[in-house]
Amino acid sequence: MRYRMASAIAAIAMAFALSGCSNTNTAQDSKTPPVASAPPGQENVEAKITELEKEWAAAIEKKDVDTIDRLLAPEFAGTSPTAHTFMKIDAINDLKKGAYDVEKMTLDEISVNVFGNTAVSFTSQEEKSKYDGKDISGHYHFTDVWVKRDGKWQAVASHGSRYEGLTANEKK
Repeated sequence: MRYRMASAIAAIAMAFALSGCSNTNTAQDSKTPPVASAPPGQENVEAKITELEKEWAAAIEKKDVDTIDRLLAPEFAGTSPTAHTFMKIDAINDLKKGAYDVEKMTLDEISVNVFGNTAVSFTSQEEKSKYDGKDISGHYHFTDVWVKRDGKWQAVASHGSRYEGLTANEKK
């Protein structure tokens, strides 16, 4: 387990070390207008990562392991809201075997910070789900690290926490 955590920390540190120094921040939720388009020929990274976060949530709901395989980097390491560490293969196997069963996952906030070829996204989500048959439905916050390699973005790390306060929509 220490090896997995050390690997995740090393992956994050390496991603930041290899990234550029530009930093932008965008908040996205159901009330926020879409991110403005990037100039022609330039990728709008905030919009792209927001799209990938939504695609990841949809793939979990649909148990679409091909999409999960594409979105997660080979060295992906995650920490669940229960402090369980897992690798890419674990995430895929949990979906294949039905251990992680999500009936509904709704992202209600997404913000993205960009550092060259690295992006850090912060998401808030409500989900109706079970793990190993136990109801784990609730509200969660995730911090995901994305790295762009060979022209495509992949998640290299994710950390989740259960949130017991009001959701963004409940505050309004």
